[in-house]
Amino acid sequence: MHTGIYGSITWLERLHMAVTLLQLPVVAIYRLLVSPFAKRDKHKTWRRVLTDISFRYSSSSLRVNQIQALLGKDEDVYDKWIKRHKLPHNIDVLGSNSSLMWLSKKSTEKVILYVHGGCYCLPMQDFAADYWKNTVDSINQNFSTSDQVGLVALSYPLIPDGDFPSQLKQIMVALQYLISNGTKAENIHIAGESAGGGLVLQLLSHLLHPVQDADLPSVSLSTTAASHKANSDLDVLPDWSWGELFEYSAPFLKASNSSSPYVEALTAPEGWFSDAETVVERIFMSVGEYECMRDDVLAVMKKIPSSDGFLTTFVEPKGVHNGQYLDCLAGQVGELSEKIKDWIMESIA
Repeated sequence: MHTGIYGSITWLERLHMAVTLLQLPVVAIYRLLVSPFAKRDKHKTWRRVLTDISFRYSSSSLRVNQIQALLGKDEDVYDKWIKRHKLPHNIDVLGSNSSLMWLSKKSTEKVILYVHGGCYCLPMQDFAADYWKNTVDSINQNFSTSDQVGLVALSYPLIPDGDFPSQLKQIMVALQYLISNGTKAENIHIAGESAGGGLVLQLLSHLLHPVQDADLPSVSLSTTAASHKANSDLDVLPDWSWGELFEYSAPFLKASNSSSPYVEALTAPEGWFSDAETVVERIFMSVGEYECMRDDVLAVMKKIPSSDGFLTTFVEPKGVHNGQYLDCLAGQVGELSEKIKDWIMESIA
């Protein structure tokens, strides 16, 4: 139920949230005991089993507004994160409920702009910030202090506080801000996962085919791909949970039966991204073999030019949605994490 207020919950919803989370240890222990016999778990370490079930159980058992109340907004996550890492509070306010949150020492020579996911309605996750900090710290070991890469996360308006296309607008504002403060366009690397990756593709469409705000078409959200059903028990979220997230966001995304390549790359006509090499230098795209959205992502990959190494793709064997973050949360470094780091290293060398 939408109240129009971010993270608003009733006392019954608060009670339900407490009871649900109290059951997590029992669910986690059971999952760990049966993991050697489960297709989705038998290849994982015990740490990954516990990490995955904790995320899957809590995310699929709680409603969106309950998760919002539990996590807070981007700035709340950021404040707790910098305290844990003993880093200075460094936020550049962009306006319109958006800002740039620095996850490293502020450096505008070379910058990774991180756009978080969460179906436009959930904040940046602290373990995602951990992952990108670890990745950038590892990369910076190969460069002198003056050549090191800065890491900054975009905080954009979350549903219900921001309707589409306010999120896309704020990426443009963030890029303009970085460039106006001395970062060359060719030294900006934009990274995003899930909805954040979708926003990056929307940005690419807008750069290739600029449109005015009034002309931005509607959004179409779908869970009809075969992989949604096939991987429902294997992914980090079940098919029906994805459906609930999409259903929550749809009214604020002006959803309708008409779809658009500006906001749903899957619907892009042939040749839509053919000139992508004129606006960006390289693209890396990945998906997990066990992801519900695998088929949709694979279809989008085929729409991006792949000549001369412009596009690098990777299908993570037995991988799930945002598997690199779950690896980080479990204290591991997986194959996908290494490939992302190596690709960034090649790009900034």
